[in-house]
Formats: sequence, structure tokens, C-alpha cells
Amino acid sequence: MKQILLIIGVVVILFGINTSCKKNTLDRLRENEIEALDKYVKDNNLADAKDASGIYFKITERSADTTLIRSGFKVMLEFKITLLDGEEIPVNYYFTTDDGYGHHYEPRAFSVDVNNDIVNQEYIQQIAGLHIGLKKMHIGDRAFMVIPSELAFKAVDYSSIGIPRFSTLLATVYVSWGLPPTEQ
Repeated sequence: MKQILLIIGVVVILFGINTSCKKNTLDRLRENEIEALDKYVKDNNLADAKDASGIYFKITERSADTTLIRSGFKVMLEFKITLLDGEEIPVNYYFTTDDGYGHHYEPRAFSVDVNNDIVNQEYIQQIAGLHIGLKKMHIGDRAFMVIPSELAFKAVDYSSIGIPRFSTLLATVYVSWGLPPTEQ
């Protein structure tokens, strides 16, 4: 009987040691994201596009308007947000105004750096990197952004809407018009 208890004790200890030495699943997911992001940046020559905030940002078309977007602006956006591999997020309307056939849905209102319960119900309003990128744009600009998970949805599991934990997002954005807080 003592031998059986000793064997069970040793097995439990070995199992505990083995389990404690394995990497946390969330750590592995984060490492996988970083590797995929680094590969994407290298493959698409975006190293120079990295902003101090952590997003990768490129103006693809500069407008003649010199109105720089700032906190409190309400802008109208045409946008498409996908996962890093280009896969569309299944809940399309929330993450795009493009129907995939070259037509656009109505532009969507977006409040830059505004936090309240009504605004935060929109998934795109929750993407901090999008707010950062918009404040680098003028009204009428078009831009491309690579937004790492720490500036998007972090480790939150939104797989129910097609966004797994630690997902880097790609965003193409066009600001069709905007109003500063003083004119709203």
C-alpha cells in the first residue's frame, strides 16, 4: 500500500513539474502574434511606417484640406478592417463600409477620443490604434494602418464575432468629412 501511495505521489509531483514548465497559452498566442506581425511588416516593407505609439501608419492619399483631426472630432469614415492575414471579420458591417464589389455602404460616424456608453457600444470605437491613426490625418485623407492587439482588442476573446485573442488588425480608412467639437 505504501508503495502505491509513493508511486502516486511521485506521479503527481512529476505532473506538477511538467505542467508548471509549459508556457501559458496566452503567452504563446502573444508570441505567435508578434512573429506574424514581424513577418508582415518585413514582407510589406513597413518598418519605416512604425509610429512611436506602436501602430504602423501610412498616408495613401493626402487631401488638399489642411484640417488636422484632433480629440473630440466627429468624423465620417469609410473603412475596412481585416485580420492580419487579410481574412475579413464575419460581422462585416461593423468592420467595413465596403461591400466587396467596389461599392460602399454609407460612411459611419466615428468620435475621436470620446468615451461614453453610447459611443463605446461600437466595436470600432474600442480600437485605440484607430484613434491614434486618425489624429495623424486630415479631413479627406486616406490611410493604411497596422494595429497590434495591444492597441486593438488585446487578449479579449471576441471569437464569437470572428476576432481571436491577440489579433493584429489591418485598417484602410478614408475620412470623408469631420467636425471639431466646437461645431457639433
